[in-house]
Amino acid sequence: MNTWLPLLVTLLIQAFSALSLMAVPVLVPVEAGVPRLSANGIGLYLFCGYVGAVLGSLGAGPIVARLGAIRTSQYALALSALGLAMAALWPAGILLAALCIGLGYGPITPASSHVLIQTTPAHQRNLVFSIKQTGVPLGVAMTGFLIPPLGSSLGWAGTLLTLAGACAAIVLLANPVRAGLDALTALPQHLGQPAALSVQFLMRQLFVPLTVIAQHRQLRVLAAVSFVFSGIQIAFTSYIVSYLTSSLALSALLAGSMLALSQLGGVAGRIAWGYLSDKLVNPLHMLAMLAGAISLAAFSTASLAHWGAVVPALLLSALMVLYGASASGWNGVYLAEVARRAPAGQAAQATSGTLACTFFGVLVGAPLFGLVVSSPGGYTLAFAMQALFALSIGLLLFINRAKFGDTAPEPI
Repeated sequence: MNTWLPLLVTLLIQAFSALSLMAVPVLVPVEAGVPRLSANGIGLYLFCGYVGAVLGSLGAGPIVARLGAIRTSQYALALSALGLAMAALWPAGILLAALCIGLGYGPITPASSHVLIQTTPAHQRNLVFSIKQTGVPLGVAMTGFLIPPLGSSLGWAGTLLTLAGACAAIVLLANPVRAGLDALTALPQHLGQPAALSVQFLMRQLFVPLTVIAQHRQLRVLAAVSFVFSGIQIAFTSYIVSYLTSSLALSALLAGSMLALSQLGGVAGRIAWGYLSDKLVNPLHMLAMLAGAISLAAFSTASLAHWGAVVPALLLSALMVLYGASASGWNGVYLAEVARRAPAGQAAQATSGTLACTFFGVLVGAPLFGLVVSSPGGYTLAFAMQALFALSIGLLLFINRAKFGDTAPEPI
């Protein structure tokens, strides 16, 4: 099968899954109707969404083995579309809708990695995986470009139902290639799974990936990097539109464009940092440098509210690209390093475990940012907090640099 067909299918599914998760936080400052979530409300919405994502990610393995990676991805994206429809038609149940969207979001990355690792030639894997990882910032960029005009013309319910319909269309578009890809990537005899996937069996499987992470020092350090970076990333993408409209008096359309621009920076960053990490820079050094870039961008963003005049568009655009390229561009380098540091035969479990730590970081990062925004310090203190967290990760990588080397991880 053509190498690029699985990439295209998984990229589209991942992009629309990310769009589903970020649709409500971006729509809130655009649409004045119900529900009008506060900063704390956005954090709680994302908390519920990522609780679902954690459960969906940790439980993805046996479901992929039984149903196939593409069918699992189709069901997951359909679940996210259902969540969007719930948020549109039943505003009182918006937190339940967030949980539903998150349950659909969680299995997408493990499922797509399962497809690509088996359908991509070894000499193309770094490039293909880097491109696949651009699906998340592409999806968030689509929210920045699409939601402000849709929200202004269609309102709350019309916008979310339109996005739900788009997700359903992607599910249908993937159907013609599903059988072929799932046949290529099927796992024989479901890896010894029971005849029926019981709740008890799935609950046991949730802890297997976390055990792999807990037993290896290098993977624990990388999980800590993911925990902090993911919290910074989700807070930035969730709150930047609200910050630009409330603190800098930008229009919703212009603020959405700035979000989209930052995510295009994240797309370029994921590919560029992955290429440089393959050719020129040690991946751990690259992650440390990205920590420094995130800190610089966060401090600069915090200072914008005290600029005292209209911020020049070129300066703001450059800052958003830097923020996006660093805060949304680290994932490809990180996931490749996790796979390289994983014990032999346990790359899938290590990836699922660290991805769960990524989602746990979101569970903490978004609500914490919202709480700080609601304090007297406001957005200035919240972005300064992000800068300090990023600096702490750079320090952690510096302290542990000698413990990594180029060898396989050692158990405790």
